[in-house]
Amino acid sequence: MAVPAQVFTVPLYFDYGATFLWGITGALVGARRGYDLSGVAALALISSTGGGLMRDGLFLQNGPPALLKSPIYMLIVAAAALLVFAVGAKLDHYRQYRHFSGLVQVVDALGLGAYAVVGMQLAIDSAISLPGVVLIGLVNAVGGSILRDLFMRQEPEAFKPGTLTVVAVLISCFVFILLEKGFGFSPYLAAWPAIFTAFAIRLFSVRYNIRTRPLHGFIPEDRHT
Repeated sequence: MAVPAQVFTVPLYFDYGATFLWGITGALVGARRGYDLSGVAALALISSTGGGLMRDGLFLQNGPPALLKSPIYMLIVAAAALLVFAVGAKLDHYRQYRHFSGLVQVVDALGLGAYAVVGMQLAIDSAISLPGVVLIGLVNAVGGSILRDLFMRQEPEAFKPGTLTVVAVLISCFVFILLEKGFGFSPYLAAWPAIFTAFAIRLFSVRYNIRTRPLHGFIPEDRHT
């Protein structure tokens, strides 16, 4: 009898912790915009779980999204929103301190690769083509921030010149596919180099302010007459 390949799963403590931190960052965005509790909670939910919702509801459609299968994620998001609603100003001030900002950066960098890998595994299990696998991995990693910006009628930060986020995820996806499909690694073994790749690229770009640039030769839209 064939032994199924060992798959990578995000540890629950990291999954819950990342959901809480991303929920706080989303809720703070809403609080600074002057939203009420429902608006703050909505942005917390979108920021922390939007990528998974897009993955499950838009692309894979293999049943209810993971968010709806367990009540814990909703409770975590609600706790993040209530915390910001209760002590938002103090929390926003604390967020400016280097150690808290550094924690968010580290969790964000780890989450990019980890959630990209989870999305790709689910896509491969659903017999999605390799370009589709990369797309779903990317959406799972950065979809929440894109949805948050769109709901706020802003240009998504992921689309604008800045530190390497999308680039880090894409390279991580290619590493995972190369190791699993090209070299026959199990999903579990292929996951760790992919996660480390995204983590290293993201933090390196933040530390040394390595940024993408706009395409040359085009007149910005706001300068057209």
